[in-house]
Amino acid sequence: MKSILEFAARHVEPSLKRSLAIKLLARGVDRGKVSTCLGISPALLTRYIKGERGLHDFTRIKDVDERLDKLAEEVASGRKCGLDAYTELLNLTFYVLYKKYACGIHYVATRDVNPAKCNACPALFGKLFE
Repeated sequence: MKSILEFAARHVEPSLKRSLAIKLLARGVDRGKVSTCLGISPALLTRYIKGERGLHDFTRIKDVDERLDKLAEEVASGRKCGLDAYTELLNLTFYVLYKKYACGIHYVATRDVNPAKCNACPALFGKLFE
């Protein structure tokens, strides 16, 4: 079985980061500030915009979308940037895992996890959100 954290770093975090970048650009934040505040290169930002990285859309999930909107507002207003923004994004990554929103993606990516029987993420991350 692959590490949950490896899965999150490969699939969940980039997808959330992509959604956040798109929300920031839609708010009129310039690309340089988006790259700086998210700790990504301009080239990676371009890959996010083109849909070449961060392929999973968690914005369809209301509570995740609301959390991304809040974070986008904090970054756009200058209240969060760099490590502060990354910490919030990482917290959201753990939240997505805790709520089992990424189980289907995990199953498709690895075929070694049965989402109906696995409770690893709620057990690991539950104390952060309960």
